[in-house]
Amino acid sequence: MRNLARTLLLALPVVALTAGAPSAQNSATMTMNGVTFSVTGGQQQTINTIDGGVEVTLDGRVVRLTGTEVNVDGTAYPAPQGARIGIDLTDGRLTVTADGDVIVEETEIDELARAAEAGDTGAMTTLALYLLDGVETERDVPRAIALLERASAADAAPAMRLLAFLLFEGTALPADLPRAYDLALKAAEQGDAPAQRLVGIFNADGLLEDADPTAAAQWFERAARQGDADAQNRLGEAYRDGRGVAPDLTMAATLFAQATAAEHQAGTCNYAQALWDGAGLPKDRARAFQTALQQAGAGGRACQLLLARANYAGEGTRQDLRIAAQWFWDAANEGDAEAALRLGRMYAEGDGLPQDTFQARHWFETAVRLGHPDAAAALAALPED
Repeated sequence: MRNLARTLLLALPVVALTAGAPSAQNSATMTMNGVTFSVTGGQQQTINTIDGGVEVTLDGRVVRLTGTEVNVDGTAYPAPQGARIGIDLTDGRLTVTADGDVIVEETEIDELARAAEAGDTGAMTTLALYLLDGVETERDVPRAIALLERASAADAAPAMRLLAFLLFEGTALPADLPRAYDLALKAAEQGDAPAQRLVGIFNADGLLEDADPTAAAQWFERAARQGDADAQNRLGEAYRDGRGVAPDLTMAATLFAQATAAEHQAGTCNYAQALWDGAGLPKDRARAFQTALQQAGAGGRACQLLLARANYAGEGTRQDLRIAAQWFWDAANEGDAEAALRLGRMYAEGDGLPQDTFQARHWFETAVRLGHPDAAAALAALPED
């Protein structure tokens, strides 16, 4: 009876492999119209006989099988005569094999492209990111921008925010601050945290109108509450400096600690400085030193400067002037004027380094260029070569 039932089933012009609520299906190897194949995965499966072969529809994907060809959604791929064809849609990505050899193997990019074409704004945004960065595909900026524009036209907050940042930075397309602000504001009003932070930056820096520290702090707070580490750091700086909010060193330190937990570079360096100074929390220079180490190697110049001072003075760690000089050098090369001045003085005075007027002049000149108010006097005090 089982063989008879199977024979009758395979003789039907359309075979529906799902019934009732959709569920993933697997079929045994079968032969229809001269084609041997199996189907794995998917929620909705149907099979039709066609001229010279079989048509399998799997969650809307159409795979046509003939003796020498596999056609997937209109794209043809050669297959060996009489090969056993395996069709697999596990995890939503189609793989087709012939006698175990892969003929078609879709990637995440293929899956995203299909979803984007069908109008999925999340897929449009994710695919745009991949295309902008050249991840798992060739870099294609025009296509990425087109996807973001399409998703933004549908008021998708992540797409509007990403397009806003691109227009703000002027990298993948020309800078356009008014449009960047408009897009960021729309996304921010939908609750998008990075967009809220960007609106805060516009207000803090007065990029389109006069600076509004109060509005900036309000936007930073909205983003910080959602865990945006950069917003936590910026709001912490506002509380530390009393910009747009009443000064509150304890709140500042709390926000810097939150940003540190997220491995935010500037937030970590600010937290280390708060620990060093005892600003808003108990002074702990050993802990400040260890905190600064977390980001100094990644180019955090404020962390590098703190480590230099710690090694120079022997506070929070053992004194080591040569290590101090190295950290001053790193911070100066990251653009820190104080570090450049301190390194110049070490060379000028032979303090932990060989006395070297040439090097001292170089670093004092660097400090002048970086805007340190005491650098010009230090440069003028050097002896002539």
